[in-house]
Amino acid sequence: MLPTELRDLAAVARDVATERIAPLVPELERGRTFSPELRKILAGAGFTGLVVPERFGGVDTDVRAEVVVLEEISKVYPSASTVLTATWFPTKVMVRAADRPDAPAWLPGVLRDVAAGDRLGAIAATEPEAGSDLGGVATTARRDGDEWVINGSKRFITNGGHADFYVVVARTGGPGPRGVSAFYVEADTPGVEAVRFEEKMGLHASATAEMVFADVRVPADHLLGPENGGFPLLMQGFDEGRIVVAALALGIAEGAFDAAVRYAGERRQFGRPIAAFQGMQFLIADMAIPLHAARSLVYDAAQAYVDGHPDAARLASIAKTYASDMAMAVTTDAVQVHGGYGYVTDFPVEMFMRDAKINQIYEGTNQIQRMIIARSYFPDVAR
Repeated sequence: MLPTELRDLAAVARDVATERIAPLVPELERGRTFSPELRKILAGAGFTGLVVPERFGGVDTDVRAEVVVLEEISKVYPSASTVLTATWFPTKVMVRAADRPDAPAWLPGVLRDVAAGDRLGAIAATEPEAGSDLGGVATTARRDGDEWVINGSKRFITNGGHADFYVVVARTGGPGPRGVSAFYVEADTPGVEAVRFEEKMGLHASATAEMVFADVRVPADHLLGPENGGFPLLMQGFDEGRIVVAALALGIAEGAFDAAVRYAGERRQFGRPIAAFQGMQFLIADMAIPLHAARSLVYDAAQAYVDGHPDAARLASIAKTYASDMAMAVTTDAVQVHGGYGYVTDFPVEMFMRDAKINQIYEGTNQIQRMIIARSYFPDVAR
């Protein structure tokens, strides 16, 4: 049972999703581009700054708050959830940097702006040749007096071209993860450019850009954390990030399942609702079973993370893998329940099916997650 404050937060998120976001979905799906109106709704509800703690002008929460918000919003429009997760990740990196003794004086002010909903962020980490292998980034940052000069290109940057700031991962030292640093870069800094926007299978109202950083100069104190210490700063957020993706996948599956149940009860063939036929009943049951199992697993993983349980990292990977695989299966079956109508945009299940796929890929592919899970049982031999 969730605490009262989390149940209340879920109710708020549910109302925002159903009353304010849902009416926009058809137009946003057709437009296939970032929506300032959607951003305004999410910021106005306090969701964009949800991960900023009270000491920096936000509210003290934990990953369970992120889970309940994403679950409810993803039931209606997964693209909106992705706008949130894309700004939460760099914000958390900045919070961790702000808690360090060497934190720059400007950083708390930026976090207060994020908490107020005035700034949207993006993490600029992935590159054409560095996806799962974050230690392989080729973007460089070299020190030049009291500035850093950043050069390189980034790929698949969510919120790219629309964010107010980026946390950029760049190489400041030797090869591998120990030579990587993180930098805060304002979006209007000369040399920062979104050169192309991806045409994606799903998540149509979430911008995904190819970014170029060409001789981008930032002050020396825009280094987040120690020089060559970016990798640990980033990795601290990956377990939490996997739980977040699991919650997003869970909400997608729930939205598709609810639509399938509703349709099966309303659609009539041979003089009866199709829900009266055993074949349809079994299909619905086989969707419900893993869906409920995934929800328990996601919330179990979130609680383990909050409690600092020794199995928290393993459970995060298990939750992400199971929930995203489940979402792909449940959304596919939801399309099947709808028959031909499931293949057209008159009903939401085709959108849920398209949007489900990415959850098996980002925050570490499910193949990477299976390696992590297995190696957690054999730390000395599975290398």
